[in-house]
Amino acid sequence: MTAHTSTEEVLTPELEAIATAAANRLRDESTGTGQDDPEPHRAVAQAASAAIAAGLPLAAIADAERTGQQRARQELRPDVLRQIARAARRKRETEVEYDQAVTRAVRLGLTHREVAAAAEVTHGTIRAILDRTQKPDDEQQPTATPAPIQ
Repeated sequence: MTAHTSTEEVLTPELEAIATAAANRLRDESTGTGQDDPEPHRAVAQAASAAIAAGLPLAAIADAERTGQQRARQELRPDVLRQIARAARRKRETEVEYDQAVTRAVRLGLTHREVAAAAEVTHGTIRAILDRTQKPDDEQQPTATPAPIQ
């Protein structure tokens, strides 16, 4: 026997309309394109009104909305996680490039204030970058964990 999750439920047509409208609203909100568009909200309200007119209980209507949102989350989750992973990788690469550029500028004899002005940060930030990136190799290596005392 297979277990059914709340997103696999078979819903009445009225509740399915609510679930679909709620999923579409969440998709629009997640992309940022539907922020000012009242239509997705209106579609959920109209579907809920039709379900109320059909005599369905409010709890079932709320559950259908949650079901639709969960369906959208499950559908969008893999793409969003891949997007986050790509953005994080680009961020790390950009931070390394930035640190290298700061280090190079200082090695060329530019003052911390000049570099800070170009980077639109404080000269203290430049000093912190240099401190972080110019530590001796033995300080950057993680230390070995001592063996537990027996």
